[in-house]
Amino acid sequence: MNIYLIQSTDCLMDQAIQNAIVVARNRNIAIKKFSKELRNNPYCHQSYRSTWFSCRKINLNKPQMLIQYGGDTWQFDEVKYEQE
Repeated sequence: MNIYLIQSTDCLMDQAIQNAIVVARNRNIAIKKFSKELRNNPYCHQSYRSTWFSCRKINLNKPQMLIQYGGDTWQFDEVKYEQE
């Protein structure tokens, strides 16, 4: 099994899913599960389009930290600091 981070690529309206973490065997299955959730979730008014969401596999063998900042930066980004 793998872990996938699915994120909106645009600012969202109310009653929209912004981020999802999906456990699945592969990317296609993760997207199918997420798409089904969008269709069946009574609190969400969205559908899946590949241009509206990114899907990223999280590598559990690589140390990393993903942080979501507030404001206009609504996506999780990997923390990287420049060396001085």
